[in-house]
Amino acid sequence: MKIFWIIIIGCWIGLGACSEDDFSGYSSDNYIYFSKAAADSTIYSFAYDKTQTSAELKLKLNMVSGLEGRDRTFKVRFLADKSTAKEGTHFDLSGEGQVILANDSIGFLKLTVKKSDLGDNSVMAVFQLIESEDFKVGLRSNSIARVIISNQLNRPMWWNDWHETDGLGTYSREKYQAFMDEMKLYDLTQEKDGGVLTYSEVRVLILKFKRILERNPRPDNDGSIMTVAMRG
Repeated sequence: MKIFWIIIIGCWIGLGACSEDDFSGYSSDNYIYFSKAAADSTIYSFAYDKTQTSAELKLKLNMVSGLEGRDRTFKVRFLADKSTAKEGTHFDLSGEGQVILANDSIGFLKLTVKKSDLGDNSVMAVFQLIESEDFKVGLRSNSIARVIISNQLNRPMWWNDWHETDGLGTYSREKYQAFMDEMKLYDLTQEKDGGVLTYSEVRVLILKFKRILERNPRPDNDGSIMTVAMRG
């Protein structure tokens, strides 16, 4: 009976090891992958600054590799058939080449995104890592990066449920645009979520915007008057 259970346990361990998308057992090779999974698109919108016509964008890459005292190259392929963006029109890849600097453990795919020919639309550019002389492709789920280049004002990640009930209130593009116009700011991400603002600073900004709306009421997208949920 003991032998039977040893066999069963061994089978479970073997199945678990095979099911993991893991490359830790290949320490003699160097691997690279995007820090974001393919499902987590990177969004860049020109709607935040109407004077801007182009911007530099960097997609972070992680490595499973020892440090080396030389620059190393990685390769990426633009998947035109899976993209609505056009190279040369909506973006350019960096002319510096795709390089991991000597003695560094992270790298960046550098793009110049462009406002030209966007109108009021959004386009998507899809990139795939491929094997190079220096690196194999690591995590399969992180081998593809999707970049959305937009001229639309989209609801930002920081405008979450908290804002709906205790912050800026119900989201609308009109309210977000009014907030940016008045406060000269488009990001209220707090320190605890990776931003630079404390809760107290966010509160001051929201209440300041609330007073502006009280003095100068504005219509929201549905015709009602814009309101701010925060009390104070």
